[in-house]
Amino acid sequence: MINKFYDLATMQPALPETIQSHYEALDHHASECIGCRACEPRCPFGVKIAGRMSKASAVFGK
Repeated sequence: MINKFYDLATMQPALPETIQSHYEALDHHASECIGCRACEPRCPFGVKIAGRMSKASAVFGK
């Protein structure tokens, strides 16, 4: 869900309140997942997940 909210947020010129409130309602936030990178070698699509989580954390402030 974090990636979905990040993509929706970055498609807009400004962060919509609705997306921010949905993000804040999540049990976990992007800032909790930026360090170990254990998931990246297992990602079948080669996504740099920690980098995306870092960017999402900057957008949402968490």
